[in-house]
Amino acid sequence: MKFAFKSIVAAAAFVAVGAASATPYAGTWSVVSGSGGLTFSADALSALSASGSTVVTAGTIPTIAGLPGAGATNTAVYTKATGNVSLSFNTATITGDALTSLQAANSLVQIRRTTFNDDETTTTRSVFMANFDVNLSNSTIFANLYSRTDSGALVSYGKQAIFTADVPGVVGGTGGNIEVTSVGGGVANGTASGSLAGALRMNGDTANTVLSSLGLSTAATDPVATLVRTANWGTTNASGTFTAPAAAIPEPSTYALMGLGLVGIAAVARRRRAA
Repeated sequence: MKFAFKSIVAAAAFVAVGAASATPYAGTWSVVSGSGGLTFSADALSALSASGSTVVTAGTIPTIAGLPGAGATNTAVYTKATGNVSLSFNTATITGDALTSLQAANSLVQIRRTTFNDDETTTTRSVFMANFDVNLSNSTIFANLYSRTDSGALVSYGKQAIFTADVPGVVGGTGGNIEVTSVGGGVANGTASGSLAGALRMNGDTANTVLSSLGLSTAATDPVATLVRTANWGTTNASGTFTAPAAAIPEPSTYALMGLGLVGIAAVARRRRAA
């Protein structure tokens, strides 16, 4: 019984310390809005130029059978002058106070390549990346991947890892952790921000799918294929605002007092045994 009592007190003290080190809103955050995106590097722009491809983000998602979000406003916007693809996030995955991923519904980026044929016709091949999911916990950007030739049937490859940072972790901003900015009216407000730590590399399988879908060689010795596979595709950034219900959530001091109370009970019990 003595061992069990001490174990209970120790466990309670551990919980109290852990609760005091996190915000009192951990696990109750919900996203209000988020933004961020990918800025292509000089390497990436060189890879696109060498392949004869261009990046396109239509204002409205085109009506193509099998493509999600047809007719919706595109939440991805590519600015050619800066090489930046901006994204508007509408949902998030949060663990405690840590922002683990941000999702951008109705986001669509198209890589398009048009070639001239011997009979003076043209062939347009496209790769579509839709519904981006920037996962901070595993340093990877996911998207649903599709391809299409001219006005033919859309080919779906499912959700794929598009880019992965070669150095894990989140840097800058709040490091991907939600920090409380204000509390009032029964609501806590918070913000989180950060960037993937390393250079972005295109996933090997994704690179092969993109190359073949655009009518390009996937050979290991092909210079364009090598550039696509080895390029530093750029940098990322993401930020968001969040809310949590402030009422009914104990402050860290409450847990600390609870721990002190249990320690006091243990001290009284020891004195009684000693007497």
